[in-house]
Amino acid sequence: MGENPSARTERELADLRASLDVDLQELRSRVREDVDPRRLARRQPVAFFGTLGSVVALGAVGAVRGLRERRLRRTDTELDAVIARLGGRVDKLKGRARKRLRQTLRREIGEVEQGPKAQQALWSAASGALTAALTIVARRFASRLVGDEELPEES
Repeated sequence: MGENPSARTERELADLRASLDVDLQELRSRVREDVDPRRLARRQPVAFFGTLGSVVALGAVGAVRGLRERRLRRTDTELDAVIARLGGRVDKLKGRARKRLRQTLRREIGEVEQGPKAQQALWSAASGALTAALTIVARRFASRLVGDEELPEES
C-alpha cells in the first residue's frame, strides 16, 4: 500500500516477464517434442509412416519420370537424320532457326508418341477420382484421430 504507482508497475511488469519466460520455455520444449521424428513415429506411427511412404513414392515417381524423359529425348543428330530422310537440309539453317526447327520437331514427335488423347483423358479422370477418394478417407481418418465427432463443414 505504501509503494508508489511506478514501483507497482515495474513489479507487475517483472511478474509478467517471468510468466512469459516460463510460457516461452514450455512452448519451446513442446515444439522440440513435436518436431522430433522418433517421438512422432512412436505417437502416430500410421500417419508418420504413411507420410514417409508418400514422400518416397513421390521421389521414386519423379526419378522414374526424369529417366524416362531423358531416355525418350531425341539428340540433335537423330533429329538431323529425320530431317535428312524427309529431304530437308538442316545445314543451310543458321543458329536460332536451326534450334527452333529442332525444338518444334521434338515437340511434334513427342505429341505423336504420347498416344491417344482419349486414353490420356481416361487416366487423368481416374487419377483425379482416386485422389478425391483418398482425400475423403484421409480427412475421416484425421477427424477420428483427433476425436472430432464429424467432419468440419466447408463453406
